[in-house]
Parts: sequence; structure tokens; C-alpha cells
Amino acid sequence: MRTPLSEKKLQELIEKIEPFKVGFDAIGEHVIITDENANILYANKGVEEQTGFSIQEIIGKTPADVWGGKMPKDFYKTLWHTIKTEKKPFVGELNNVKKDGTKYWQEIHIHPIFNHDGTIKFFIAIEPNITERKEKEKFKEEFISIISHQLKNPLTVMKWTLEILAKIEGATSSDQKRIKVVLENTQSIIDLVNDLTIISKIGKIDTQTNIDLFTVINSIIEQAKVANRNTVIEFKKDMEPCIIKSNSTLSFEVFKNLIFNAAEYSDKDHGIVNIHLKKENDYYLFSVENNGIEIPKNEQSKIFSKFFRASNASDRKESGTGLGLFIAKMICDYFGWQISFKSPTDKGNGAIFHLKIPI
Repeated sequence: MRTPLSEKKLQELIEKIEPFKVGFDAIGEHVIITDENANILYANKGVEEQTGFSIQEIIGKTPADVWGGKMPKDFYKTLWHTIKTEKKPFVGELNNVKKDGTKYWQEIHIHPIFNHDGTIKFFIAIEPNITERKEKEKFKEEFISIISHQLKNPLTVMKWTLEILAKIEGATSSDQKRIKVVLENTQSIIDLVNDLTIISKIGKIDTQTNIDLFTVINSIIEQAKVANRNTVIEFKKDMEPCIIKSNSTLSFEVFKNLIFNAAEYSDKDHGIVNIHLKKENDYYLFSVENNGIEIPKNEQSKIFSKFFRASNASDRKESGTGLGLFIAKMICDYFGWQISFKSPTDKGNGAIFHLKIPI
């Protein structure tokens, strides 16, 4: 709830912020200083240029009175909880509207300024315009979505056709080999399209639901067993149930990439994958370990890089997009999960990946 300022109180506060204004007038970016209730006490020229409102129209009002207030209620609830209750800086992206009705995007950085007794004195907000960047991101998302849609259907048809051809009796050994190569390449392109689709969604999906990790992990294990019939996959859990609140699509991708990666790169003849899930203090700890090839020491710093495959990866799996672990790391960073790995494991081979998930 806004607390309006009297003219006298407004002038008193404006005089108090005089020392804070030094330097802000010369900055081209949007900068405002408000009291603890968001009443604007100072705005630089950058605010006029970005919003179209004059300084006279801005002073004494809140951002919501002029260009703001267009984001969902939960956004502002989180913002105010961060800066006023936790008394911490806040960083976020928000959509605002100029005086002429034009919508634009800003990256907002709000910093509390305190009195000697620890109470909040002012807020300083620096809000660069990121409209151009957001438009480029939107174009990239739409482009990937269109390309994925246009490629996926014909690639799937090609795969089905090749699978049928591979089963036809009478084909020569040479023809069978050619069909196998084309089929594998087609599957690689399908995997790449799927990976690009997931990448385009990271940071853009806000829907969260309660997810039972046991159900998710067991579902992925069953899929991995079918795809890797020579690999034994064991799942040990120390408690149940194990419920987290997250986005189901992206969460599934993290566990799928880690479990499939472990199964695919386990020992070729006698693969073993051990999965463990337990609770420790305020975290769920997940690990997946295999008995396959080690990740070369001089390449471990690149393991989460885009399109990277270890130099010895083809010894176990001929092809791959090099995006699985990159995607897992991107999603974990977005969620605030911690992902790490060790190779070789304490058993002297393979690799073990860890997830630390806040409850």
C-alpha cells in the first residue's frame, strides 16, 4: 500500500538525498532514488529519455503511477520481500510502458540504503533499457521453434522409413550398412532438434508444480534400461516421498540427461549405473555413477560446454549432439541447483555426477 508524501515531507527527503545524486546526473542509464515506500525523490535525465515523462511529472509519484506496475503480482511480491523484508539488493527484468504507450524492457537493479540503526533510508534503482536484447531473444526463440517444428515431422518419417528398409529381407550387406549409417545420422539430427527446443525453453518457462522425484527417476530408469540392455541400473533411496516444487519439463531433462549419459558411457559389455537419492539438511542430494570410461583430465573443464564431446567418447558411443550436459548445467543454473562431477570415481573408473537441490 502506497504512503503518499506531503509537499513538505517530499522537500525534506529531497534535501536528504542531495549527497547521493552526485554522478547520477551524468549517467545515461535510467536512475531513480525513492523513499522506503517507492515515492520517487530523484530521477536523472536518463529517466526522461527512456520513459517520455518529465522530471516534474515523476517526482513524488511511484514508478507504478507513471511507467510501471505492468508485471504479475508475484513479481512485485518477490521484489518487495527481497528489498524491504530481507533488505537485500534485487535484480530482475520487467516490462514497462512509456508515456506514449510504447512498451519496453528494463533490467532493474535496486539497492537499499540504510540508516545507522539498520532501517531503510532510501532505495536506489538503476534500470538499463534491454528492449533490443529481449527482441533478439524472442526472435531466436521463434526461429528455433519454427525450425524445430518444420524439421521434426519429416525427420521422424525418414526414420520410420529407414527402420522399415533395414528389416527388408534380401538387402545386401553393403546396403544394410548404408541404411544403418543414414538411420544413425537421422537420429542424431532428431536429437539435436530436441536439444535445441529444450535450450530455447530455459528461462522462459515459469510454471511450477509439485514433482515426485522418485516417480521421475524411476520413469527415466525404465527408458534407459530399454535403450541400454547390457547395463544394470540400480536406484537406492534413503527416504520417501521426495517432493520438490519445480518446472516438470526442465527438471525431467536434467535427470534424463544425467541418467542416460551414465548408461550410454558405462562399460560396453557389463555396464553398471548406481543412482542414489537422499536428504541432507535442507537439500536433496542426487548422484549417478557408472563404471565406464574416464573423462580425460585435460578436458574436464569443458565437460559442460556447448557441443563438447570428450576425445574418447566415441569409444562407447559413436555420435552425440554434445548438448546433454550443457543443457543440464543451464537448467541447474536457472533453478539454483548445484551440479558437479568427479572422474574417475573412487572405484578407479567412470564418472559420478552430483546434484544438490534446495528443498
